[in-house]
Amino acid sequence: MSFFTNLRADRLVTEIRSSNDPTGAATQKAVARLKDVGPGAIESVLAALPDADKGSTMAFVEVLAGLVSQKTFPQFMRGLVEGSPRVVSGISWALTSSRNYPPHLLLEALAIPGISKPTVLEVIAAQKTRFSVRELLAAAYTQEPNEKAALFRVIGEIADQQAIPELIGRVQGKDPIARVHIINTLARFNTPEVQTALQGLLKDPNKLIRGATLSALQRMNGPIDIERVCALLRDPEIDVLNRAIDVVIKANHPETIRYLIEVLKDENENARRAAVEVLNEVGNAKSVKYLLEALKDSDWWVRSRAADALGKIGGPKVIDAVLQLVRDKDEDIRRAAIEILNQTKDERAVESLIAATRDSDWWVSERAVDALAEIGSKRAVPRLMEMLQTPASGKALPIVVRALGKLGDSRLVDTLLPLVARPEREIRIEAIQALSRVADEARAEQVRHELQAQVASPDQTISRMAAAAVSELDDRIAGITPVTSGATPTPAQAGVRPPQPTPAEGRTQLISDPALAQATRQAEAAARLDIQTLKSGDIIEGRYKYIDRIGRGAFGTVLLMEDTVVDERLILKFLNPNVSQDEEVMKRFVHELRYSRKITHKNVIRIYDFLYIQGLYAISMEYFPSHTLGSEVVNDKPVELQRALQFAIDICTGMTVAHQVGIVHRDLKPANVLINQEGLLKIVDFGVAAAQREGDTQLTKTGYVIGSPKYMAPEQILGKKVDERADIYAVGVMLYEMLTGQPPYSRGDHMSVMYQHVQGKARVPQDLNPALPPGLSDLIMKAMAVDKTKRFQTMVELSAALEGFRR
Repeated sequence: MSFFTNLRADRLVTEIRSSNDPTGAATQKAVARLKDVGPGAIESVLAALPDADKGSTMAFVEVLAGLVSQKTFPQFMRGLVEGSPRVVSGISWALTSSRNYPPHLLLEALAIPGISKPTVLEVIAAQKTRFSVRELLAAAYTQEPNEKAALFRVIGEIADQQAIPELIGRVQGKDPIARVHIINTLARFNTPEVQTALQGLLKDPNKLIRGATLSALQRMNGPIDIERVCALLRDPEIDVLNRAIDVVIKANHPETIRYLIEVLKDENENARRAAVEVLNEVGNAKSVKYLLEALKDSDWWVRSRAADALGKIGGPKVIDAVLQLVRDKDEDIRRAAIEILNQTKDERAVESLIAATRDSDWWVSERAVDALAEIGSKRAVPRLMEMLQTPASGKALPIVVRALGKLGDSRLVDTLLPLVARPEREIRIEAIQALSRVADEARAEQVRHELQAQVASPDQTISRMAAAAVSELDDRIAGITPVTSGATPTPAQAGVRPPQPTPAEGRTQLISDPALAQATRQAEAAARLDIQTLKSGDIIEGRYKYIDRIGRGAFGTVLLMEDTVVDERLILKFLNPNVSQDEEVMKRFVHELRYSRKITHKNVIRIYDFLYIQGLYAISMEYFPSHTLGSEVVNDKPVELQRALQFAIDICTGMTVAHQVGIVHRDLKPANVLINQEGLLKIVDFGVAAAQREGDTQLTKTGYVIGSPKYMAPEQILGKKVDERADIYAVGVMLYEMLTGQPPYSRGDHMSVMYQHVQGKARVPQDLNPALPPGLSDLIMKAMAVDKTKRFQTMVELSAALEGFRR
């Protein structure tokens, strides 16, 4: 521009900057004159933006908005490449305000090297009504993933019914990411045309497409092709399979059960689990009976696998249905129902199982006895005693005696002793084992004498079992490695040895022989998996290939494995001995996991199963390449506001789903929040802190702390009743840390930090980060209130409050 133009523009810029009233007549006159200078004023205005105050900035943006045109557009683009953040912000504001330039220039600007693409995308979003869906689609295909996603968000906002043919025409394209975005956009339109197009993608070879299609169908209403969707319950991709579960459950199609038959027969455990999870929601006695009738002509191993899945994963609806079927007229149905109940160990089944012991089918009767023994209910003892005295129960006596050994106590000694002398070998064996379990200290000597007499039996099996029973009895009375009710002792536990020439000497050696004790320890050690010695490529259980060790915490060691059966990576978390050896902890732990595995949501790590592998307990769960939320806070500096808000809202979303099924996390902390490169957030370690019983202190008898002191709610620290508001407190603490760069309480050791939480005297976030918008600091402090009645009461409420601060 000319010297005089430059001089004039600079003078007007100075006049605007020196004005005390941006809205005054003098300032507005200067703004109008600066606009009249024309394109020559642009450089002067851009140069003034970095140091301008708020009032001047608004005036300068008004000038820039008036000078935007097709001719001056390149000048603005240079500013987006070379300018400071204030300059970029001013240009963005001006381009957003003006419509005096062709919109296609914005799409072309995305290709300019070094340009601030987020700014251009913000302007495109603001000017979205000026674009056609076709224009944006063409531009999106040429962009990198982040820009592509942003453009597709705009497409999703402007697409209308007229755009449906264009979108459907592109849904079969080559770019899988673009196809996923198109599927998500089409999900907005609940029309038969869209339904048909989407359901045609359910057999697509790309797992991303299958998964996105199922997610779209889940959000839509209307009829679905239930056969196609049920076929995906056998999908090798766990994520696809889980989404198929949700779609089938929501559809609740009358033909669903028909298509579950083949899924329940499938060799893949995940497929069978999927079928049962659907049944848990839509099943009833009629549908379960239909399935069992369809399965009864299958091979025995197919029936066994199906019964195992129904029993172990079946929820209340399935179990209630099975309890009705125990009385069905069809013998095969009754047998199948009893097999399922043998897997459930559900106390609700006791009365039905007691009634089933009177079944005319001997097989149903005997398996009912087995199931009662596995459940461990003493209510079954009177009926078992009745069977013991009934001649018609002759063939079932060994099973009845075995069950009494698991359920009975010392009052049964007089009933069981005569059975040791019975002629039937099976009855004698079961009576010997039962006596070793029920005799108390007062009757131990009498029982020992009877058992020692059996050690001299010419029947080698009887002799060995008697010797093992003597050892078990003596060890139990002495308090050594007691065998719990319902457990069959291993040879090492029972101390089985060949009978000795002198029974009395044999008994003494069985108890005190150092060589035997050493051999027992060696046998147990040999059977137990040592995860510390695993090398890359090692195969466990003939299925899980070791890849790498991810980490170790108070509850367990986390390993990355590959399931060679389904050719998929997963996580195995092996529980530490201090957890797995505590019976009460394990009971609560397994109970919580049964519910946790039902949580299926994009913001929650999926739990697959609870496994027992070579002497160790492990949780198998979804593998999610990611970093922790903790790594987002670098050098005690706050996380960018909108990013932190998005993370907090995602945590609220995932926790809402968990709370809806009655799961409280109890250990929410940055280490249990994972984020991938695309910004997807998932919560991990549900159920781990379920080992904590209401009323327990946080420092448990096994020496580990349940929950993390920096993020633990006051009521949890004090051992009071914990509900979802404890999780809300933890989200508040994490939000505090993200937006201030440091947790509210961190000084001193664990006990000191816990005390600080109970006192609740954290500095207000606004003091540490004055840039926080008004009200956000109060929101965080409300979430962290010591009195839980003063916090947000649900995650939905907290999430809605956070949304108010989103741009």
